[in-house]
Amino acid sequence: MKKIILTALLFCFIVAEDEFFEPATSLGGYGEMHFDMEANDGDGKLDFHRFIFYIKHQFSPKWSMMSEIEIEHNMVGSSEALGYKGGYVAMEQAHLNYWNGSWGFRGGVLLVPAGIINEYHEPPTFLSVERPEYNKYIIPTTWFDNGFAFYGNMGDFGWNVTFTGDLDGDDIGKGIRSAREKGHYSTASNWTKTFQGSYTGIAGVKIGGSMTMNDAPRTDEGFEGTTVGVNLMEFNGTYMANNIFARFEYGKIDYTDNPDGYESSSGYYLDLGYDIGDLVGCGEESNLYVWTRMSNYNRTDVDGDENEISLFGVTYKPINNITFKFETGTKNDDDIMRVGLGYMF
Repeated sequence: MKKIILTALLFCFIVAEDEFFEPATSLGGYGEMHFDMEANDGDGKLDFHRFIFYIKHQFSPKWSMMSEIEIEHNMVGSSEALGYKGGYVAMEQAHLNYWNGSWGFRGGVLLVPAGIINEYHEPPTFLSVERPEYNKYIIPTTWFDNGFAFYGNMGDFGWNVTFTGDLDGDDIGKGIRSAREKGHYSTASNWTKTFQGSYTGIAGVKIGGSMTMNDAPRTDEGFEGTTVGVNLMEFNGTYMANNIFARFEYGKIDYTDNPDGYESSSGYYLDLGYDIGDLVGCGEESNLYVWTRMSNYNRTDVDGDENEISLFGVTYKPINNITFKFETGTKNDDDIMRVGLGYMF
């Protein structure tokens, strides 16, 4: 009898929870502006690089919809008469989501869960002015496409299995950046398959990795019906505790039948930072990171294609979701000096 009463009370609680739930729509977004002092032969370049806004609707405690639209470089289009080339507009995310507390499902326009910054690329979440250059040429942030995913948690272990549209095998070349279809007439003859895992069982630590595979179809004359094999492997780790910020990521792509003959691309970056905000009296809600980055990547397996990047920077966050940044250093023999600001909400 007691079991029947407890079951009835639990059922009533669940029904009441759904009855009292109110569907809600929320707005959010992020943006960033950069001033590259060394660009244009030292004359500098000022660019409001990204403006993103998102709309989320919570249909029920378990069902929601999330969308994200990006505008790059202030405007869209170009004008030869005025001498400018505009940015672009893209739907970077637009998916239905189901989450029951232990596992979930997404379907629509999805971010590929490879690496850290492809999923979490809001300006206050990383230290540098620009995203790591590794995340432009090895894991081409932002990488998104149409597809679906299953994900969940098992204790301290998180998992994600995502299927998205094919890469364009004709445009692999020196890397997969130019082969992204971005959901625009994507094909799914072979699906891009990503398997991701992460561990958060140690305070302040997150360790993860992923494998992404696709036999990218070709359509160039004479190569119809053939594919280019792409296998991306990456692993990463982040430590954020005791005023320390440390992050490392390494990725490698192996190609099969690459039309340009290249067999692999690889790279890494290492960020080390320390929050001196308490030492200089910035306030309880503020952070002031002094940091350095070491990075290396090569887009091809050709000798001499390596790119060495060394940066030193200062990042100030008056509150958690607003950031001001300065960095200086070198890429190969070229000097780097940038300032930037960013926000998220």
